[in-house]
Amino acid sequence: MAGAHRRAVVLAAFPTALYLGFEAHAEVLPVVTSDALVLPTALRLAASGPFDWGVAGGDVVTVGGGAVALPSRGIHVVRSWRPRRVATGAANATPFDWAPLLAEIGRGEGLTPRADDVLCGALLAARARGVARPEALPVERTTSLSASLLVAAHAGYAVSSVVDHVTHAVAGSPEREVTRECVLAIGHTSGAGLLEGIDLVLNHVNSPVAQGVSS
Repeated sequence: MAGAHRRAVVLAAFPTALYLGFEAHAEVLPVVTSDALVLPTALRLAASGPFDWGVAGGDVVTVGGGAVALPSRGIHVVRSWRPRRVATGAANATPFDWAPLLAEIGRGEGLTPRADDVLCGALLAARARGVARPEALPVERTTSLSASLLVAAHAGYAVSSVVDHVTHAVAGSPEREVTRECVLAIGHTSGAGLLEGIDLVLNHVNSPVAQGVSS
């Protein structure tokens, strides 16, 4: 946002969210209204939805210099914010086979295919438990928005409710039941996918067999 002016393509426009894609496949700027889900990479408006963006998929807009220039209006940045991040846990030697999840990238419907949501959850849980994560993600196989969220999850960034749930789930806190319901409410299937990935890693790490203890 603060850099030089660049062209961005409208990937999708909804009443509460506008997704802008750049030349790099995984570089996406979500612009969301105040009542929308705030993604860790998003620019958030003070206004609530529905919002008339005045653009449609495939249109080209300009981003840079602290603003998004839409045909009928300009959106200017007035303050920055720091996205939530899952804390890195102590190094854990428990091996986790990422191959099956990586092979599924891009499978499923929507801007964030379910397989990608599962992988995002797994990456976040792995970071929290200190489990080694894959060095590279084949994000070119999925949508630009999903690719950007996978890159963010690999670095530990996620929606606040997801960060809260991972934190409570790792700690075994009673609050994990409350935060679980908050995550489940995300999107049509995204929340369920995220929880599946989180549970997959935590159950693997916490199982006696995974830790090398005879069952």
